[in-house]
Amino acid sequence: MLKWKGLDKRFLIEHRWVLALWACFIMFCFAFIMNTPYGNFNIWLSNHYHNGLGFFFRYYTNFGEEWLLVPIGVILVLIIKSITFSLRLAITFIINSLLTVLLKFVVFDYNRPKLVLHKFNLVFTEGVSVHEYNSFPSGHSSAAFAMALALAFWFKNKTVSLIVILMAIGVGLSRIYLQQHFLEDVLGGAIIGIIAAWLASGFNWEPKQITIKHE
Repeated sequence: MLKWKGLDKRFLIEHRWVLALWACFIMFCFAFIMNTPYGNFNIWLSNHYHNGLGFFFRYYTNFGEEWLLVPIGVILVLIIKSITFSLRLAITFIINSLLTVLLKFVVFDYNRPKLVLHKFNLVFTEGVSVHEYNSFPSGHSSAAFAMALALAFWFKNKTVSLIVILMAIGVGLSRIYLQQHFLEDVLGGAIIGIIAAWLASGFNWEPKQITIKHE
């Protein structure tokens, strides 16, 4: 039986390493955004564009795609063999998808770098279809952070936490390097990701107890 046990103060203690890594990234993004003009990071990356890095990010950005994350999740489910883990991962994806779609297509209506920064002649990566609308939040970033944080919360291991969160940050950076999103969009995705994983971490699977009546 699926039960919601809620979240208590121990959550902050048990996952302090994970939360610290995530918080460092968030604070860096906020500091950069507050001290630079909108889109300045995109312009700087475009001015320092490298074909090799663009080629790398063209494929690495797929770690924020559902078609890749879902099979990875299925493999992890088969390896870990835990009903609670399986449910938490599924719930994480559901919450993340709902929040991302709601904010991207209903609440906000922001244009992407290709339109906003058109006068700066941005450099685009060959073979990448660059979108123009529905910029905030970054769906790839939210999905990558949701997966990363779900794994970090489950394993509670510093090494695992560092690897998966750095991978999620890499996905966020790829979205900016490919001129698909602004830093603000990636920041929004990172926040949605932790909300989804945090809420899902309160669910547990408990076998239904059968009461035997003695006559």
